[in-house]
Amino acid sequence: MVSLSGRNVLVVEDIIDTGKTMEKLLAILKNHQPKSVRVASLLVKRKSDSTGYRPDYCGFEIPDKFVVGYALDYNEYFRDLNHICVINDSGKKKYLTPQGSH
Repeated sequence: MVSLSGRNVLVVEDIIDTGKTMEKLLAILKNHQPKSVRVASLLVKRKSDSTGYRPDYCGFEIPDKFVVGYALDYNEYFRDLNHICVINDSGKKKYLTPQGSH
């Protein structure tokens, strides 16, 4: 395992929803004493339950909708799209898993 101590770390994320997961990850990384930690995220959702966390680098800020494409999937569908789009309720219903949840 490579030590992060004294190193510059860049975390690259696809999407930040509430920010809770990223805040937990950053706390863990801090324990490894990096010189610096920066976060880049392609997408950041505008959510009412957000922690207020903002990445250092943000590609696009988006509304609180479920998005697919460009490696983001819904039940393993749509990740190969070369664009990002919102999946509506009828699309979610059509591609629902047999267990009935995402």
